[in-house]
Amino acid sequence: MEQIAEGLEVDVSNQKKRRCGRKPKDINLEKIPTIPPNKRSTIRSLAWQLGCSPTTLHRKFKL
Repeated sequence: MEQIAEGLEVDVSNQKKRRCGRKPKDINLEKIPTIPPNKRSTIRSLAWQLGCSPTTLHRKFKL
């Protein structure tokens, strides 16, 4: 309200930095060699074996 009274531009930037948003999901990629090759041939089957979604796994590989 002080900025409006003084005729300045209003600062609407986010004051919460860093710890906002969804928490990152942990995927244990060390399990991949223990999964049989026929169960990890596609991202979909590998994601099912690791217990995560295919999209999450794809994003992890993309990085």
